Order: sequence, then C-alpha cells, then structure tokens
Amino acid sequence: MNTIEKRDFIHNNLYQLNENDIEEMFKKVKSVVESDIVLTIVQEEEIEKRAMRHKNGESESYSWTEVKKRVKSKA
Repeated sequence: MNTIEKRDFIHNNLYQLNENDIEEMFKKVKSVVESDIVLTIVQEEEIEKRAMRHKNGESESYSWTEVKKRVKSKA
C-alpha cells in the first residue's frame, strides 16, 4: 500500500475502532504532529527575547479574565 491508500484505509475504518484504540491512535498521531514542529533559529531567538522582556517586567501581560473582557468590549 502506498501512503494515500494507507490514509484512505485508516479514514474509512476509523469508526470500527473501540474507544481504547481511538485513544491510542490519538496519542500517537498527536505526538508525531507535535514533534514535527521545528522552529527556525530566528524564531527561537524571538521567543527568548520575548520571554526575557516578560521576566524583566518590560512587557505587558494580562489575566485570562482581562483578555476576555477586552475581546467582549471590542465585539
């Protein structure tokens, strides 16, 4: 089977799996997807800069309640 055939097979047969099998498959797919995220050096440097600004109190941060209020006020 090629990759397309394997994807189609999985897609067509997902509903036959029980809850435990779905949970196992979900965990596997999630770990593969999340591990494939690779940041560039520039992106990593930007994250570090932002983290340092936050730790040094040089940037603003908001609680979840404040964020929700701001969003609702703009709607």
